Amino acid sequence: MRRAVSTAILVLGLAAQAHAQTGPAPAADAAPVSRAEIRELIEAAQATAKASRENVDYARVMPDLLYQILAKLDKIEDKLDKVENAVKANQRKR
Repeated sequence: MRRAVSTAILVLGLAAQAHAQTGPAPAADAAPVSRAEIRELIEAAQATAKASRENVDYARVMPDLLYQILAKLDKIEDKLDKVENAVKANQRKR
């Protein structure tokens, strides 16, 4: 019984100290935020979101473009191989 009472007193003492603590006091030099500043912050957040969306779209599109470019380069390389083989065949005949 003594243990329970002493534990309860200890818990109540710690809880009272924790309850008495407050958050940090606001800075004395902090000025209230005006509507114009809030509007600027919102516009900046919107611009950031727009830039992020464009970046994601760019990241989606670029692999497709690169794939198309590589496919065209492969076709050109195949045609050059055919021309090279034809030139070699003509040189052997002579």
